[in-house]
Amino acid sequence: MAETNVADTLVGYLSSKNVRHIFGVLAHTSFAIGDAIAKRPHMSFINAQHEGGAGNMALGYARATKQPAVCLVSAGGGATNIVTAVAQAHKESVPLFVISSDIDTAASAKGAYSSFHGMEHVRLFQPITKQSAKLERVEELGSLLDTLFRQTMRGRQGPVFLIVPEDLQHENLPEPLSFTPTAEPVAPAMDAGAAQAAVDLLLQAKTPVVLAGTGVDWAGAHEEVRELAELLSLPVAVSYTAKGVFPENHPLALGCLGFGSRPYSRKFFQESDLILALGATFSEGTTMRFGHEIIPEKAKIIQIDTDPEELGSNYPTALSIQADAKIALRAIIDRVKSRQLKANGARAQAIQQAKQAWKKNLDEKTVKSGLTYESVMKALNELLTGKEILTTSGMTGDTLRGIDAVTPIIHAGEFRAIGTALATAMGVKLGRPDARVICVTGDGSFMMEQQELATATYHKIPIFVLILRNNAYGGMKRDQIKSYEGRVIGTELFVPDLPKLAELYGAKGFSVTRKEELRPVFQQALASDDFVVVDVKLD
Repeated sequence: MAETNVADTLVGYLSSKNVRHIFGVLAHTSFAIGDAIAKRPHMSFINAQHEGGAGNMALGYARATKQPAVCLVSAGGGATNIVTAVAQAHKESVPLFVISSDIDTAASAKGAYSSFHGMEHVRLFQPITKQSAKLERVEELGSLLDTLFRQTMRGRQGPVFLIVPEDLQHENLPEPLSFTPTAEPVAPAMDAGAAQAAVDLLLQAKTPVVLAGTGVDWAGAHEEVRELAELLSLPVAVSYTAKGVFPENHPLALGCLGFGSRPYSRKFFQESDLILALGATFSEGTTMRFGHEIIPEKAKIIQIDTDPEELGSNYPTALSIQADAKIALRAIIDRVKSRQLKANGARAQAIQQAKQAWKKNLDEKTVKSGLTYESVMKALNELLTGKEILTTSGMTGDTLRGIDAVTPIIHAGEFRAIGTALATAMGVKLGRPDARVICVTGDGSFMMEQQELATATYHKIPIFVLILRNNAYGGMKRDQIKSYEGRVIGTELFVPDLPKLAELYGAKGFSVTRKEELRPVFQQALASDDFVVVDVKLD
């Protein structure tokens, strides 16, 4: 029987789990793992310009495919460079399997101060992963791989970290590992009593509403949310990071809550007497810094989440249910249907009236304005077909309220990191090659990761990059001026000629300086699946 080393076995295991893309930056200490990938033509190594970019690509890929994404980094600086992306994955519950090489065992024994790249990697990643581990003996490889990979998707999804010393990568296993697939555990059925209690509370309420979070997206419960909403005429809002999880062209859609929301969405929640929260965390962004500006103090809450720690953690609940959103909703829907209730169209009509009034006001404002966030989003929204996927990051996500999202927008989330949207879009495109992927980013955010344009060209990843330029960290500069008597420090930027920069990287570059140019430029950018960068110079 042929002997198999740790590096080859590791990559073979990933292959058996249908991993086809690995994102990272290679180094001397990870050459053996890289070579194992190279020997498998069905797998590709997406070498980024920076480990942070690799991590953000993996985030986008995992969000797009609903499967764990794999990163490969190296000891020391390679591992620390990916910390931000891993922290975001942890906060936003995204499944990443981060593998790092380590220095060899003998060098490590000399201490972190004496060896190249030496540091305590496992403890660094423990607070921001579901599990962080080091391979100490080759005999542990099989159990470690299985445990870590399963952890990414079990319960609340999240990242894991494994570090493999360079010398162990070359060691042979005592016996080959079996990659025979095992059946995934069947999610437990919804408790009948809990389902009935939820139905009773919903039917007793006079003005119930739904708050859907990204947990709905991960559970694939989009249709169940729609069905229940239509059965009971429930207005549906989504959490700050889940824009598009419930299609915003639906008559009962309120869009997202909190920062970046449309004003009328708050009104329906403030008037509610019951909130059905599905895979949502009642986060700072969704609730406008907690309190009762969005969530009424006297409203009852039914909260359904896979993570028991989330239930009732920020607001007291009338009913807490630990369950998968799809399974829980199906049980609730079946009981509602048995009541043979009639839908009340008045609530949908009220939402449409509020939405039309807001849009009319926005249109009037846009006609009178120049090249603003609102005019950019209006022009883009009018051209979207519903088949596109948008990514964004930081405070730029707040500007997307004018987009009628019908598919989930991939957002940096409550972590509010900037310098992520470009690489995230590339990961989304690799996961969903059929979609036109649009990165909507600020110029400050873009400048933090513009080098990843080279990765997009090298690996032929065509995306549409829309840069909102104001030569500043716009939101921060605005708040500085407001709060510090007009003084500004550290928020103004030099931004080069971005269309020329794009062309140097192999993309098509466009510049927009007038509102009238938006539509024709966007039409050209959306007409084909080319690699396009559009620099919009806001007034």
